[in-house]
Amino acid sequence: MRKVLIFFGISLVLFSCKEDRCDSFPDISKINLELDFQDLTGDIHAIDTEEALASFLAQNPVVRDDFFQAASYKSEAEMLQKTLEILKNPYVDTLYQEVRRIFDTEKLRNELEDAFSRIKYFYPEFESPKVRTVYSGFGNDINYTDSLLVIGLDYYLGEEASFRPDEHEYVKVRLTPDHLIPHLVQFTSNRFNDTNIDDRTILDEMVFYGKALHFVKKILPCTPDSLVIGYNASQMLNSQVSEQYLWAYFVDNALLYDKKPLNIAKFIEERPGVPEIDRACPGRIGQWLGWRIVAQYEAETGSDFTDVMTRKDSREVLMQSKYRPRSR
Repeated sequence: MRKVLIFFGISLVLFSCKEDRCDSFPDISKINLELDFQDLTGDIHAIDTEEALASFLAQNPVVRDDFFQAASYKSEAEMLQKTLEILKNPYVDTLYQEVRRIFDTEKLRNELEDAFSRIKYFYPEFESPKVRTVYSGFGNDINYTDSLLVIGLDYYLGEEASFRPDEHEYVKVRLTPDHLIPHLVQFTSNRFNDTNIDDRTILDEMVFYGKALHFVKKILPCTPDSLVIGYNASQMLNSQVSEQYLWAYFVDNALLYDKKPLNIAKFIEERPGVPEIDRACPGRIGQWLGWRIVAQYEAETGSDFTDVMTRKDSREVLMQSKYRPRSR
């Protein structure tokens, strides 16, 4: 334990954070994928009557239900009245103006089409969802099904925005334009990430999230690791230089096969940090270690990427990875 505290205290200037080499991706020019993408922000902004709003929401029921929260109103009439008031609120209009200024939706469409084409390279059966972009005054961030993806762009405006969603600061730092595509690719990975859903251990969660992050890096090889995991430079550095001691903490405290929900929450789920390990340890550290294990499993076994995503036995993944981090 003492070694962890000492190691996290080492001055950051002694180390440099190195990203993995950006490998060339296989040729996707012959992948036949034409994304059905519509930016609805202008349509929403143009709504000026309850009748126009009702017509728009009838055509876009997911936007109505999940972004404008229709079920929270006593009646449709109340929902239309209150929603129109929201859209005409000067603060919400500011969000719209900043969505238009900060997001290049054509660039977003091209990046998403490229990402989905890369996924289709590995999974020819993959069919991309229809994509719609909206703003709603922070009604929701993302609604994603196999057939439809709706993105609340106002959630992802980043530090430039005049207003930010009501989220914890450690979550808010990842709600930026640069994080959006990696987030969407990680959500897409759920279709291909085989796992046992019952009686889960911390190691099961580590490997599940490790595969999800590995999927993002495989599809977006030129995306910095910091954007894939959502850590800042200091958090990345602390994790990298302390990897041996982080792993030792889990092993020495017999946490790998622990099934306690509280411990899974501590080491896997959203938190600002993991002070149980060290005050400088970033949250979701179990996910990061899982990523390291999965990447080493692929390298050690020579497994195909798509085969890695089918591995359900986390103990087998760990053993065959021969994961033994060394001091840096």
